[in-house]
Amino acid sequence: MSRFEDGDEEEAFERDVSPMLSVGEGDIDASLRPRSLREFIGQPRVREQLQLVIEGAKNRGGTPDHILLSGPPGLGKTSLAMIIAAELGSSLRVTSGPALERAGDLAAMLSNLVEHDVLFIDEIHRIARPAEEMLYLAMEDFRVDVVVGKGPGA
Repeated sequence: MSRFEDGDEEEAFERDVSPMLSVGEGDIDASLRPRSLREFIGQPRVREQLQLVIEGAKNRGGTPDHILLSGPPGLGKTSLAMIIAAELGSSLRVTSGPALERAGDLAAMLSNLVEHDVLFIDEIHRIARPAEEMLYLAMEDFRVDVVVGKGPGA
């Protein structure tokens, strides 16, 4: 889904992990989540900085550079990712670090993104090393190397 619209409270983002894994479900009802930076309570410095980044990206007609949200559980990282996507009018794609076991898992995720999509990787500290290395390349060079087949019969 590309935006948060009235009446769309049940599922605010497209899930790219197993339905058994939930990002933010159970800790707060989706209808109570803030949908804009104006509704986000607390952390005024973070709100101000994100507002500047988002406004700058909109003015350029582009997207912001990579944004890293870190901190203990319950501080609003998932909510902020949802807000960033909503404020940009972009789709939010959500996955989790443990779901990215191989570089191919991340390659599949990245190759399905479209321009201006926001990718949120919850628990990114638990991403597997091969996927982590591919993520670095993708973030630095905006490309991924994919090997189709390997060995003499490829």
